[in-house]
Amino acid sequence: MEPKDQETGAKARRSAGTGRGKISDETFVQIRESQKLGALGLFAMILQAMAIGIVSGIVIGVFRAAFTVLNRIGTSWVLPQEAAGFGGGLSVLLALGACCLVAGTLLRIEPTISGSGIPQVELAQMGRFPPMNWLRVLVTKFIGTLTSLTAGLSVGREGPCVQMGAAVGIGVGTYFYGAEAQKMHRYLTGGAVSGMTAAFSSPIAGVLFAIEDMKVVLDRRMFTFLAVAAASAWLMVDKILGLPMVFPFSGLGFPDAGSAAALVPSAILCGAAGACYSKLLIGTTLFEDRVAWPSKWLRIGLPFALVALLLRVYPDVLTGIGPSPTGLQTAGLTVGALATLFAVKAAFSCLSFASGVAGGILMPILALGSILGSLAFGIGTAFGAASPALSGTFMVACMASFFAAVVRTPLTSAALLTEMTGAWALLPLTLASAAAGSLISKALGTEPVYDSLKNRILRQREKAEGHAWAPRN
Repeated sequence: MEPKDQETGAKARRSAGTGRGKISDETFVQIRESQKLGALGLFAMILQAMAIGIVSGIVIGVFRAAFTVLNRIGTSWVLPQEAAGFGGGLSVLLALGACCLVAGTLLRIEPTISGSGIPQVELAQMGRFPPMNWLRVLVTKFIGTLTSLTAGLSVGREGPCVQMGAAVGIGVGTYFYGAEAQKMHRYLTGGAVSGMTAAFSSPIAGVLFAIEDMKVVLDRRMFTFLAVAAASAWLMVDKILGLPMVFPFSGLGFPDAGSAAALVPSAILCGAAGACYSKLLIGTTLFEDRVAWPSKWLRIGLPFALVALLLRVYPDVLTGIGPSPTGLQTAGLTVGALATLFAVKAAFSCLSFASGVAGGILMPILALGSILGSLAFGIGTAFGAASPALSGTFMVACMASFFAAVVRTPLTSAALLTEMTGAWALLPLTLASAAAGSLISKALGTEPVYDSLKNRILRQREKAEGHAWAPRN
């Protein structure tokens, strides 16, 4: 049978199905892509997956190292300047203005780097986004996210790493197949998985992310391809570049009965808080979409102006200046101070993301979850319901619940927190906390955050183009 006849027959079989037996267009595309992947042969398939993982690991590893260096330099320069009086304050304002100019210019060059990048990648996988100019996306996203983070905005680097990894995947595919790589599911997905892995040093979470969030249909060929890509990226950032564990918490013992009794309501409340935060994040973004800004620069510049204000009144919520999740264990903050930190951090994170600058939401979500974990531990300790040696356990459980409530991917959330902290002994507790957060968020009617963001992008594109983007053929 000729390929054209095979395609016609497959379409007929799909159209003949009804109800539960019908295969969606996207599922069929993924199955067909897996068949093409198998036709490569095992050696070529592994070689291509390794290339994606290794290159993504190098790019994301350099990105993570650059952020560490720039953050250290920026912090050591900003704080003395702020203390130096008018002249130093003016220097900081000029630096923030320059960062705003760079961030806005990069958005004009490549509008698709706005925000996290994960919704754009998932829409491209569904065939509902234009082909990616992979090199331009990679360069502008790299510089744009570093600019946002260096300026102190409360955005994440992990979502952008997924988009950068996807760009690398398309680039590797282009080397082998030219422009046809844009239509090949494996390169976009393999790159996204590699980017997720390299960002968090978490290969298991990377593969689970493809299953839970990207809805990839896995058979043995696609699973092998993604697993090799993730493993290669992890080996690059962890073993070759030697990047440290993201959250090396202490106090990670398994809770006794008394501490477990305190953890259960903590996880439940964190799930509810995560659902509320997700609604606040989307609501803030949609509200700014509706505002009739005299200039797009005002929307982009708002969080940079807030940085200048917060440097004076409350610098603890700024990236690189405030306490990190691991730093909260030794910060000694009171319950009131933690509650204030959470409220201001949540508001600033929403405003930072809603501006549209390059930067994600995952790290702010984890930071907020860690604040709630520290808060729950402090309250539990005050009432004698939490062992003083379990501070890390409370933070991991609360982070997993809060994170899962926002993204609604409990398996990915549990694997992510486990790999980022090395708390393998707590995996059952972490998984239960993530499941609780996801279920509570669903019960409260909260849409998964990336689904909301994808729908927002589709509405914007339909309005701009006058028609909906059709699925790929």
